[in-house]
Amino acid sequence: MIMPIADYPFEGPHRSVKKIENSLGVFAVICEFVGTYYLLDVDQSDDVKKAILNHERKKCWQKYRRGLIRYAVIYERNFPSEAEEIEKKIRHTYKNIPCGTKEPSYSKE
Repeated sequence: MIMPIADYPFEGPHRSVKKIENSLGVFAVICEFVGTYYLLDVDQSDDVKKAILNHERKKCWQKYRRGLIRYAVIYERNFPSEAEEIEKKIRHTYKNIPCGTKEPSYSKE
């Protein structure tokens, strides 16, 4: 099944990571509540399956979910060298994504 997110054709929503490949791509973490989907987070990885299973923001997903957590994926092979741009466009399109807001980093010198 294809789930459009910011005009990109994501595969999903998947109920688990079983059908998700260990490949480079972008993944969206969503929740389903009474037939409506809510975007919780979006990220990119060299191995989307591993990233979902071990993600540092899992607690945030649990905190903001309204129903069952699902995953949607778009693999880099479908959009070569665009993973970062896809993530940026989704974050720009959906301004209220509760998890993964990029905080500015400050370095001490």
